[in-house]
Amino acid sequence: MTKGSAGRLALAAATFAAGLALWLALARSGWIGRTLLADPIDVARALAGAFDPAAPPGARVLVHAEATLVRALAGWVIALLVGMGCGVALGARAWAYVLGEPLFELARAVPPILAFPLLLVAFDFGEPAYVGTIVLGCVPIVAITVARGRLGASRERSELLAVFGVPRSVRALTAIMEVMPSCFLAARLALSTSLVIAVVTEMVFTPRSGIALGALAKEAQMSFETDVYFAVVVVVGLFGYAANVVLRAVERRLGLERSTST
Repeated sequence: MTKGSAGRLALAAATFAAGLALWLALARSGWIGRTLLADPIDVARALAGAFDPAAPPGARVLVHAEATLVRALAGWVIALLVGMGCGVALGARAWAYVLGEPLFELARAVPPILAFPLLLVAFDFGEPAYVGTIVLGCVPIVAITVARGRLGASRERSELLAVFGVPRSVRALTAIMEVMPSCFLAARLALSTSLVIAVVTEMVFTPRSGIALGALAKEAQMSFETDVYFAVVVVVGLFGYAANVVLRAVERRLGLERSTST
């Protein structure tokens, strides 16, 4: 581990500890009622109950988390495949980007939750409706991000390689490496979006299985089980953070981190 990495890790740990201490102080102060802010100790107990084999599956937060993450990751992977293909095609030529960019920007501006009721009916209220909503919400993000990266790639380098007779396979690999930073950026943006859409759709309509973080959060909110509600918030936040850390680590490993922003 480098000195810079150790420093970032220490800073992250200190920030986490300070936030936890502030949360505990506010919860114990009595300024905010327990129906609005759960005690972190109670939240920890709710999370620990997820590992109790005697507890029913519907009472285990991590069982709900697994189902939600499967939906989110399935939609994310499909959105990456479709969005990257569209993005590469869109950014291949300036005229294609000028024609297609407004359509994708319009699609990105429309909340995917508006299409959720239609997909529920179309897929007989099954799992594909949840995954499809995630795909609809993430594809425009991926396509536009990748298209902009592809459009900004050096065409002079590609032409120079062609002039010197570099094999087509090598030129294709070079083009892929140039667009890789945009692909990683798109993946990070789409991953957080996919998790948000997954939880929101589950809150709007509970899946047939009844196992979903969004459904659990809605039930906990209605029954004033604040500890369970905040346990859901913690699980979602930790997964989003961990996923972002992993993708950033891969970026650094490939030497792409400096080429991306946010």
